[in-house]
Amino acid sequence: MTTAVEQLRIRVPAARARKARAILNDLGTDTGSVVNMLFAQIVKQRAIPFRVADTDPETEEILRDPAAMAAINAHKAGLAGRGYTMEEVFGED
Repeated sequence: MTTAVEQLRIRVPAARARKARAILNDLGTDTGSVVNMLFAQIVKQRAIPFRVADTDPETEEILRDPAAMAAINAHKAGLAGRGYTMEEVFGED
């Protein structure tokens, strides 16, 4: 059984493409194989198979912490009451 293929043309910054190709070569693969793997995972998961975000891991940890979010939301809302310490918000020792 023959599988139909489609050729893709993409635009990527040249420096990024060179760096990625060098890394992929060191890993024993190529850009076409990696794109094929990426597309296979997108189809399988029906989503991008990695997290796409513009925040750093520390910020993400804070955003998942209910106590920290309560403190942030209280501050934003200008609610009166006791203040939260940096330790309570950021979990510093």
